[in-house]
Amino acid sequence: MIKVRKKILLAGLIILMILPGGTSAFTVNSQEFKNVIKQLDMQGHADHEFSTCSIQKVYYDEVIEMLNGGMSEEEIIQSYVNEYGQAALRTPATDKSGWIAWGMPFVGLASGIAIVGVWLRKVKGKATDTFDIAEVKWESETEKEIAEKLFEEERMKHF
Repeated sequence: MIKVRKKILLAGLIILMILPGGTSAFTVNSQEFKNVIKQLDMQGHADHEFSTCSIQKVYYDEVIEMLNGGMSEEEIIQSYVNEYGQAALRTPATDKSGWIAWGMPFVGLASGIAIVGVWLRKVKGKATDTFDIAEVKWESETEKEIAEKLFEEERMKHF
């Protein structure tokens, strides 16, 4: 009788040890989990160190819970996009909704170049409006010598 109980207890322990390993529970090392996580921006925390970032830990737990709940990778990604918009993803989508996100850097660059071009034209135009001292018409030669002497004295003070 004791041998039978030991055998049943031993068989029960073996079954309990085998069952958790035999289920399809997803973990951090699962390929499906890694595929989902590498697509999420995690509110800007995707590149932080996992051991110190509490936001990443929350995302990891949520994704594992969703995978173990039976959701597919696409459904998980879509649920985050529905909740946070395109900002949930590391890269914008390539459909119509992502065109704006892909195009904005180019629009910003073109606008910046246009603004700098207009500014340079304006500065260059003002530079041609200034006059040289050689172009000034002096009423008399004495006035010119006095001005040159004053300029020379001031120049000597500064240098």
